[in-house]
Amino acid sequence: MTAKAPLWNQRLPFAGLAGAATAGILGAWISPLGSGTFLILAVLALAAWLPLRRSACVYAAVAFLFAALQVVQTRESPAARLAEKLGGLPQVARIEGIVRTEPSVGATGKSRFVVEATHIEIDGEKINLPCDILVVVPSNTPSLEDSVRLVGSLRPIAPPRNPGQFNAKRVMELRGITCELVATSSRDLEITSPATGFSLPRIAASCRKWMESTLREGISSDPLVCNLLAGIVLGVTSDIPDALQDEFRQTGTFHLFSVSGLHVGMIALILWQAFRMAGVGRGIATCVIIPALFFYALLTGWKPSSIRAATMTAIFLIGMASGRQSIALNSLCAAAFVILAQSTNELFNPGFQLSFTVVAAILLVAGPLQERIRMRLEPDPFIPVSLWTKWQKKRHEAAGHTAGLLAVSLAAWIGSLPLTVFYFHMVSLSALAANLLVVPLSFLIMATAILSLASGLASAALAAVFNNANLAFTKILLLIIQAAAALPGSFLPIGSWQTAPAALTVFDFGSGGATAIESGGRLWLVDCGSRWDFENVVTPWMRSTGHWRPDTLVLTHGDADHIGGVGSLLDTDALPRIIDSPLADRSPVRRRLHAAMDAAALPASKARSGDRFEISPSASLKILHPPEGLLAATADDKSLVALLDSGGTRILFLSDAGPTTFQWILENQSAEIPADIVILGRHKSGALPEASFLRAVNPSLVVATAAGFPSNEPIDEQWASMVESLGIRLFRQDRTGAVGIRLEKESWSAEGFLDGVTFKQ
Repeated sequence: MTAKAPLWNQRLPFAGLAGAATAGILGAWISPLGSGTFLILAVLALAAWLPLRRSACVYAAVAFLFAALQVVQTRESPAARLAEKLGGLPQVARIEGIVRTEPSVGATGKSRFVVEATHIEIDGEKINLPCDILVVVPSNTPSLEDSVRLVGSLRPIAPPRNPGQFNAKRVMELRGITCELVATSSRDLEITSPATGFSLPRIAASCRKWMESTLREGISSDPLVCNLLAGIVLGVTSDIPDALQDEFRQTGTFHLFSVSGLHVGMIALILWQAFRMAGVGRGIATCVIIPALFFYALLTGWKPSSIRAATMTAIFLIGMASGRQSIALNSLCAAAFVILAQSTNELFNPGFQLSFTVVAAILLVAGPLQERIRMRLEPDPFIPVSLWTKWQKKRHEAAGHTAGLLAVSLAAWIGSLPLTVFYFHMVSLSALAANLLVVPLSFLIMATAILSLASGLASAALAAVFNNANLAFTKILLLIIQAAAALPGSFLPIGSWQTAPAALTVFDFGSGGATAIESGGRLWLVDCGSRWDFENVVTPWMRSTGHWRPDTLVLTHGDADHIGGVGSLLDTDALPRIIDSPLADRSPVRRRLHAAMDAAALPASKARSGDRFEISPSASLKILHPPEGLLAATADDKSLVALLDSGGTRILFLSDAGPTTFQWILENQSAEIPADIVILGRHKSGALPEASFLRAVNPSLVVATAAGFPSNEPIDEQWASMVESLGIRLFRQDRTGAVGIRLEKESWSAEGFLDGVTFKQ
């Protein structure tokens, strides 16, 4: 048996090609050059190859070609030119085209899908820029590949307004989509021609729905298990609770929901064995299995991980059919080259990056690790094999399996570590142990699911038998995940290093509000936004700072747009310390919170005027309003008003206080209110602080909530002029988005998230 050649002696032609393609894409990303320039450079590189016959010339030509392709697919694409033509402003438009993605209906009842626009008309002017456009329309959902006509507001997809917020603009740009059309009524959408004829995407969509339905046969009474099965088999995670997804991330097992080599390899192995048992030759089996694998990739969303796995398996099968052994690393690079040739933007896709780095780590690191681990588990090497006892033979066999599992798990963990820290802001310490149990169990779940789907073609009752077996397997998997996640030190949060004594993030939630205070390693939230805001903005932001929940939550008043996120905290049974107003209101969120705290015997701090709370040794929060026994008609007039003091910098939180509160503070707390910064919400009446109040506070900066809806939320331009006339800098959040504030020992600075404008004192 010949020894395997070292990596540097193996022929890896696609490694150089994939590396050149990557270099070209990155070069185009940072360079302002146009596609024509890159094409000329590619031609020159090929011309240089003719006399020199150097592979470097070929790689240079490939790099320049992929750079040109990147520019064509991004800066020079019709979608990019359409966004440029709109100039950042919404315009009434009429589009005609074909629905290219399955419509999905969100919590608001609006349907979202992508239309391949063939005709675009803006204000009566026909625009010859055929491209994909994201469409948002109330109900009236069309079907995949229907021809449609729509009227609505066409605008560039907006960037995120807060740190931690999902960047839909960037995700859509990676798919070549820059604009969205928002229709106000279902009547604005007309299906001009229903989809007809043969279509692989529609067949895949129908198959996916049938598979989801079949996997629920006999176990539909347990929706959580059904959703987990759909996630493992088909990569569908939208119905899996966020808290459970967090547990999978914390234990390093979220890859179970990424349709990849595990899934594709299982299907390929089962089909290969079935064909071999039927006496089908290698060539015919390969010709059938390869299209089946790519069809599976299509019906699971055509994701980089599934395309990579299908491509690698196809190359391996072709090698087997031809009698030649393929090199796994070269196959991986070939898969990367093919995917990047299809779409250069995939290079910036986290799924692409994780998929290829993990598999590359397994191919490069798992082998040496397995040998080292196996040597420690094997019987004494000085004992001849012929003298091994029955126990030693079993130990030898077990050592091979155990070493393989440990090596692959450790290699995958090493490969995913940098990207896990970068994207998920944590290191999973329980991943190695959890994957040793979870990966074999997931093989069993996948095999049983395939048997269920195969039997479902003949009998739903027979499919239910296999599904009930999977019910037990999935519950065992769930117990393992939850037990691993509950272990002390299961994962290590990794946050950004904070060098300033204190930092604030004033989130931009329109009519809602939330401000995060970081000081001394602690995180306090003054309000937490609506439930959607908390789950989709505040929670991801907290993780990026190394916090998975706040230490203390200050609730200013009962407005759901300010404290609705408490509902999400209640679902996790991980309530922080609560500082609440002693005044009652009609808020159902507060009533639910108080009931949960009473049931758990958790006391709440009832904050009254004059109370002071220590955030850290260098920062404290003093409550200025409300006084005990205050009578007020609206929740806004009962708002907590607080003053943060950190290293001599004073920040006044006014929440949604209004004229009556301002007057009471002037009469009773005038000595306490001078501050450097004011953070201002909006009273129900829309009233803003008058000049007399601002003169008493004498701030250098006012950060003011601003939203286009409802009518009381936009900034009054006359009031804005008055603020500026007093020598006060105004950060209006309709322009700045979220505002970050850093409090140094003798200075402070504020910066807008959207516009990047900085103000220092």
